[in-house]
Amino acid sequence: MMQRDDLRTELFSEENIHAAAELAKRCFSSPWSEEIYRRELENPQSVGFVCMCGERAVGMIHCNFVLDELTLNTLCVDAAFRRQGIARALFANVREMMQGICTVCYLEVRESNFPARALYESLGFVQNGFRPRYYSNPEEAAVLMAAPLGE
Repeated sequence: MMQRDDLRTELFSEENIHAAAELAKRCFSSPWSEEIYRRELENPQSVGFVCMCGERAVGMIHCNFVLDELTLNTLCVDAAFRRQGIARALFANVREMMQGICTVCYLEVRESNFPARALYESLGFVQNGFRPRYYSNPEEAAVLMAAPLGE
């Protein structure tokens, strides 16, 4: 797990779920509610990590898996902490945890989110589909991507 003097990475827990939901509000136009993230704590097919700086969540990743397929639902980093390797480290934590369980990871990303798309491509994701008008607030297409999670 990523470690820096002022940053620590933790699994989703009762202690950090509120901070994670607050980060989602700062990063997304239509964020999941705290209640949704809280329900995911009880889901045995859910995995999430939060990067904390003190009591504030500055990065998080949340995924669900079914059989050998992982779906990346949320990956975000607070604007003040971007371009420091946090998203890459969070994804590496999930990849390590799911080693031997999942062989592929899927995600959707806003068509206009070029920084995220570039990150995902650098992590081995390739476009494998397109969904017009998938997102709202504002309405926008989704680019579908997949990456192998093998060795």
